[in-house]
Amino acid sequence: MPPTKPPAQQARKEIYNIVFATLNRLEIEASPANYELMYDVISGNNPELREKFSRLRKPIAEHEVEALARTYLPHHFGKSIHDESASRLQNELTSLKESLQSGQSSLSTFTNMLGQATGKISSIDPRDTKTMQSHLGSIRQLSEVQQSKSAKLLENVSTQISTVAAISDEVEQFERTKFTHPTTRLANRRGFHKKLAELYGAERYPDDISLLFCNLLVLTPFETAEFLRLKEAFLERLGAIVSQTVQTMDFAAWLDRPQIGIIVRTSAETEVQKIADQLKRSCLAAFDSRQGVMPKVIARFGCSTTYQAGTASELVANTEKALQTAIDEQNEKVVFLSGATRKDWMLYRS
Repeated sequence: MPPTKPPAQQARKEIYNIVFATLNRLEIEASPANYELMYDVISGNNPELREKFSRLRKPIAEHEVEALARTYLPHHFGKSIHDESASRLQNELTSLKESLQSGQSSLSTFTNMLGQATGKISSIDPRDTKTMQSHLGSIRQLSEVQQSKSAKLLENVSTQISTVAAISDEVEQFERTKFTHPTTRLANRRGFHKKLAELYGAERYPDDISLLFCNLLVLTPFETAEFLRLKEAFLERLGAIVSQTVQTMDFAAWLDRPQIGIIVRTSAETEVQKIADQLKRSCLAAFDSRQGVMPKVIARFGCSTTYQAGTASELVANTEKALQTAIDEQNEKVVFLSGATRKDWMLYRS
């Protein structure tokens, strides 16, 4: 009898199968961009994208799918924004350098001409007022021309500096979008994986770090089209609650299944439990079931530490195992996974 997959892995496999089956049914090419797009649509990770996709008329045209992918998954298309921005930045800096060189050349020419005009004035007979006024007029004209050139140079340089700053902001915004869940404003799964890779890719082993997985709200009743906006509002509020709860040095991401992943810079179980308790209290206050249509708060928490995981995938698998135990046993406290070695495991409740 084949071994049973852990529930979290089974859930991911099921949604992968649903994504491919949906792409096949809608006759949409199963490219990486289309797969990620459909995954976000089906999982509900991006309610706005899901709503726009639902409005597409059947059969869905290839260019319509591509338009959505270009909007929500720009990293899949053409040169990366970093390459394009580097090219634009190089052009702007080259133009700025040329402007400054032109200004320097113009100022040097003005200085030479002013020196020549001053030399001529010193040799004029003071009683020859007509010649004196003529030379003074020439100097004034030179000064006016140079003043105009300097003002234009300053305007050009200011524009180019603003353009350089805008390019920098564009790259920064793209990075935020690429690794941020659009509704909760927490990191997305891509950002979560990036953070784990940074932890385990560092020179030192990531000691004294915990991974906490949380399922906080029952959102299943709000998956239908008529409740999509409500779900989006719930996710926005939940994202704000998580952001307010986690410490500056900690890291939180919206993963959908499980809902929240929090990397906590401590392995102290009491500290992790405090975070879980605060999250639960905040959710109960924000989603009071007596206040109309609200999601039910059923908080479940699973946690493991880097002490027992040699790789990021082991850390995730261990934490999923702890969370599943909390779900199965309907335990409202954090279920911690720990063991003396990385081979022998023991589940226990705090």
